[in-house]
This record gives sequence, structure tokens and C-alpha cells, in this order.
Amino acid sequence: MKKGWLMKFSLLSISLVLTSAGAISGNIPAMAKTFANEPLSSVEMLTTIPALMVVIFVLLSSFIAKKIGSKQTVILGLVIALVSGLVPVFSTNFTLILISRAGLGVGFGLFNSLAVSMISDFYDGDTRAQLIGFQSAFQGLGTAIMTYVAGQLLKTNWHITFWIYAIILPILVLFILFVPSPEKEGLHATTSDVAAKPVKQSTNLQVIGYVLFLFAVLVIYMAAQVKLALLLTTNGYGSATDASNIISLMSVGGMLAGFSFGAIFKLVRQYTIPFSLVLMALGFCCLTIANSVVLAGIGSVLVGVAFSLFVPYLFNQVSIVSPAGSATLSTSLLLVGSNLGSSMSPYGLALLSKLSGTTAVNGIFMVGGILLAIMAVVGFCFVLSRRNKHILKEG
Repeated sequence: MKKGWLMKFSLLSISLVLTSAGAISGNIPAMAKTFANEPLSSVEMLTTIPALMVVIFVLLSSFIAKKIGSKQTVILGLVIALVSGLVPVFSTNFTLILISRAGLGVGFGLFNSLAVSMISDFYDGDTRAQLIGFQSAFQGLGTAIMTYVAGQLLKTNWHITFWIYAIILPILVLFILFVPSPEKEGLHATTSDVAAKPVKQSTNLQVIGYVLFLFAVLVIYMAAQVKLALLLTTNGYGSATDASNIISLMSVGGMLAGFSFGAIFKLVRQYTIPFSLVLMALGFCCLTIANSVVLAGIGSVLVGVAFSLFVPYLFNQVSIVSPAGSATLSTSLLLVGSNLGSSMSPYGLALLSKLSGTTAVNGIFMVGGILLAIMAVVGFCFVLSRRNKHILKEG
């Protein structure tokens, strides 16, 4: 099978739209005026209901892929997302638009985990690690571009902004033309049977451990986004606009780290987790002691870079340690851990605030930084222990 750059780009391109559900968040005030008879909470649900459907269909996608194949599942998800995404362009019926937004989440959920697991189907070693890093970067790049374009289109009217989902059409065409179905999909890798039977997807303790690990780190990471504006304004050295600009820089830093993941992985290898956690802890330290927008910005960018190294490494490792034929299910579980960590972060951050023993928002970053540093030390010791036992598997 020829695996040229066009196949790689086509496979990565499906990630451009994966996190774009919130790209139309700027529409809410205008849509609230159009749907004045609807509660504001219902209108705001238009931006949140896709995430709920993603969580559900991320879990279902592995079973659907087992029945109809990975490529066909991605195509089905892209078609559903394309149609659902464009419905609000032509409709003023609130119920129909709400259903279409749920449909968008269904579409994204169907191919969310496959965007990672299919990379593992076609590539291994350093190439796989590099492409998983690119996959993370493509998500950030796509969201940034679509959010910006939606903001410009909003100057006309809110209906027009939903044309951003038309980008799914060329992505669909590229995927159909240049990404083949994985060979021997769902079969035992080393079977001598004349008629190989599909593998029943399962998980193991290593995968579950990575899921819980990602959940915990994500809860802490969310402080850098959720609490940043409060940190700047309550301490009197920045505004909400400054916080928004810093978060944008944080995204850019994370995107660049994603594109550089392959090169960084070659240098630090199995130490990627402790390395990224140390960087994130340093970022939280900067945020704790920050007395200027510049220092807060440096801290936030460090957090963004670290997170964009941490996540691709986990996805790469899960593809290695998951049971045979279960990469899609393992990736789905990791995505569920990520989404749950994000949605549960307000409760986790409230716990960090209590642990800090202070009402100052700086306390959250202080405790978060300490916990990240502890996890980094534990991770470093774990890697050394495995090396000493000669059972470390290099990705």
C-alpha cells in the first residue's frame, strides 16, 4: 500500500473539524434575539449539545466500525456532520436547529476516535508518533480558522456563519479518494486459521490507567482556561480581553507543539509524560506568582505546549498497549476520559480551591502546580523502574 503525503493529509484532514462545534459560539447573542421566545439556556445549548452527543457516539463508534468498517464509519460520520452542520443556514425553526446541532455531535462522535486509531492502522514507530502529534495540531488549526471565519461571517447574519461546515465536503472527498480501508481490519494479527474471525474488542488495566490519568490532568489543565480571566482581573494586572488574547496564544503554542511532537518524541521518548508534566507545573508556577500579563502569558503558553505534548503521547501509547484489534475502543475510552475531565473540571477546581486553604484564585494554580510536579516525579520513577526491569516498550 502506497502511503504518500496525500494519504497522510487526507487522513489528518478529518481532524480539522473535530473540535469546531463551539466555533459558532459568537452567534448566541444574535440567535437569542431571533429566538426571543426561547430561554437563553436553551439557545446556549446549541453550542453544548454537540459535546454530549460526541461522548455517547465516541463509545458507540468502535462497535459501529466493527460492523461496517472504519473507513465507512468515518464517511458516515462526515456525511451526517456535513448535512447537520448546514441545516441552520436554511432554517429558522429552533427545534430543527437544535436537532441538527445534536446531529453534528453524532457525526463528530462517529469518527472522533477513528481519527487517531486509523493512524495506528496504517503507521507505526516514529511516523505514527509524528502523525498523532499532527492530528492534535490539526484540531487546533481547524478550530482557530473556523472560529475566525465564523466571526467574520457573523457581520452579515448568524445563518451565514454555519457555512463554515461546508469545509467537510472537500474533506469527505479527499478521505474517500485517498484513504483506503485498513488491511485485515478487526482480525487477529497472528492467526493461522483459514477463516479468521473478528476480534472482540476489549480493554485492559493499562488503558484504564491512561484514561484516569488523562481525566485527572485535564481537570487541572482546565484552570489555565477557566480561571485565567478571574486571575488577571482580581489581581488587577489584566482584563478579560487580555485573558482572551493569552488563551489564543496558548492555542497557537499548543498547535506548534503538536506539529513538533514527532521531533520532541524522538528526543525524550518514554520520558515524554514526566517532561510534559514538569513543563505544565512550571507554567502553573508562573501563573501562581504572576504580577503582569507577560508572566501570565508565559505561564499559559507553557501549559498549552505541555498539554499538546502530553495528549498525543497518551494516544500513541494507548494504540500500543491496547489489546489486539481494540485500538478504536481504547481511543474512544481515552476521549471519554478527556470529555468527562473537561465537563467535571468546575467541581475539580472547586476542590483545588479548598485544598489551597485560601479564597484567592492563585491558590488553585499553586495546588495544581504541586499536584502536577508530584505526578511528574511519580511518572519519572515509574519509567526508571520499568527500564530497570527491561520491560519498557518504546513507542
